[in-house]
Parts: sequence; structure tokens; C-alpha cells
Amino acid sequence: MSVINTIKKAAFIASSLILAFSLQGCPWVDPDYQFDYDIIITDTPANLEGLNSNYNDYNSDLPFEAARMDIYFSTDRNSYGDEFDIIARCLDMSYHERDDVLNITIPQNAGESMLDRKLLPLINTGYDQLGPYTYFEGGGLNYFFYAGNESEDNPSGDFDIQFVYTPRLDWGTSNGQQRLYGPFKADPANSDADDLYPVIGEDLGKFLFCSNRENDAFDIYSFDLGQGPLFHDFLSGTYDPVITKEEVLSGEGNDKCPSLYGNYLVFASDREGGYGGFDLYYSKYENNAWSQPVNFGSKINSANDEYRPVAFSFLDFSLLIFSSDRPGGKGGFDLYCVDISDIIDVPVGDHYWGY
Repeated sequence: MSVINTIKKAAFIASSLILAFSLQGCPWVDPDYQFDYDIIITDTPANLEGLNSNYNDYNSDLPFEAARMDIYFSTDRNSYGDEFDIIARCLDMSYHERDDVLNITIPQNAGESMLDRKLLPLINTGYDQLGPYTYFEGGGLNYFFYAGNESEDNPSGDFDIQFVYTPRLDWGTSNGQQRLYGPFKADPANSDADDLYPVIGEDLGKFLFCSNRENDAFDIYSFDLGQGPLFHDFLSGTYDPVITKEEVLSGEGNDKCPSLYGNYLVFASDREGGYGGFDLYYSKYENNAWSQPVNFGSKINSANDEYRPVAFSFLDFSLLIFSSDRPGGKGGFDLYCVDISDIIDVPVGDHYWGY
């Protein structure tokens, strides 16, 4: 199946669970230091060349910010274009105040973490895995969500939202048991159609995702998080929630890949009024309602497809990683990063090391 057919019909893209490290403090730096910049991030999208291949490199997710961040995304490089797997790579980020430069470097030989070596073979199959998303549950469990179209009980090939969970202290501690549970189906969200790209809004008390369960067009849906004592039991149990279509976020076309950033939701849509194919949009949640979606504009969107946006903060920057098949990439869809600080406010939160 071609990428464009995948995008136009159901378009899928992926990304992440992660245990990156954060560096505390702000070390003294020689003002005359020499630094070879690699990928300079501005308000014009920059290709993350070290992550990309000649195939399709899709959907990413960043569970938290640090000087080094792990990034998980979907790619069909391993099968030479046949199906999508989720892989893990690293980003090294640094801000250079002297030159007012935000830089990203892609380390080439960072190696797989112990978690990656166990998680990725568990979730990757001979089918497609898309839309990874990491959720750190307050009770000490980490959840890795994604959508897959495999298994004997899913002969139609529809995508279902699935998850794996692990005790947080099982990794990086001397007595960690490295336990992974799953994969399980997130039954409250799944239907006989395609259900993908979950995101959990704790402040909203909602589980959001996209689905083509109505009229074969993708819309954004949600249900309330009446999770009870164990979130994984809530997701894989017999709970039958009221599924609500988010009418303000769902237009006449396909609205996909919701991702939360503070009280903003960013997503991809091929609705009328865009610049061509799928464009990236944002909406703000205030006064218990979503604002009308706003197109990110021609600096970010192109006449080609822009897909699976994930927003995050580093220092005082608001950044967006997304995928696009615009001209000038390595081939297929590539991952890009852009500074959106002038468009979306930085949420209040921790600041991280930079120089």
C-alpha cells in the first residue's frame, strides 16, 4: 500500500514510551567555546535528518524533556516499505545563549536501552504499529499506547488501540525486575472501525483518540476517565463509556492524531481551507470548551501532507515535531521540528538544562 493511500484512507503514524534522563543544574561554560551546530531549530521547519531514512518515518512522541530525549516513531524502513514498526532513537538538545541558537544533534550510536530491547520486540509484529503515546500514571506505572491492525481476532485489519504497562521502578534501579505487562486492548475506545492515536488529558479527565466509526471519515472522540483504582483494569475491563465526538474539533474532512500540550490540542486535518493534503491545526481548551481550530499557517504547512504533530517544551521554547512528505526530504515522510513559541504559550512547568 502506498503512503499516500495510507494517509488518504486512514493515514497512520506513530510514537513512544521512554526513560530519558534530565540533567540538573546549569554548568559554567567558556564563552569562547567552539561548537559545531547540527540542526538549528527556528520558526521554519527543520528536517531531523539523522532520524530519517529513504522510507516513511512517521509519528513521534516525547514523554518528557531533557538535554537528551528518547524519541519513538513508526517507520517502514525495516520491511523496505511493507509495514510500520516502532523504533527508538535519541535527540540531544542544547540552547546556546551566546549565539541565540537552539540546536538538535542526532547521536548515531546511542544504543538501545534495556527497556527498548524488551518493549519493541513485544509490540512489533508482521503488521502495522502506529501512533505511539506514553502516559506516566501517578500510581507508579508507565503506559505505552499504540494502535495495531494485527491478531487472529481482528480479521478485518482494523486498527485497535493497545497498551503495555510497566512499574516505573523496574527500570534503572538495582533491584528493578524489568516487568512488562501486555499488550492489552484498550477496549473502551475500540470499535469495529479504525481507532488510533490515544492521548490522556488528566486535567480534562478525558481519554481522546480518533476514529472513522462514522461515515468512514476520521473524527476526534473522547470519553471520561472513570478509571477507579487500577487504570489498566479500567482500560481492559468491561467498562462501557459514553463516547462523545468532539464536534468543535471534528470538521467535514478527516481529523486525526490529537496530541495535548498544556491546555492546547494539536492535530492533523485535511479539512477545506488548508494549504493542501493534511495540515496541522491547534485548539485551546478554556471555559470548559475547545476553541475553533486554527491552522498553523504557511510557514509550517505546505501543499503536501503534514501529519502527527507532537508539541513539547525545552527551556522557554515551545517546539513541535511532525512528519511531512514535502519536497526536499530523504524520501516518503520525514520528521521535522519547528519552534512554535510565537504561536503557542509555553505551559508552566519545569525548566531544563541548556547553555
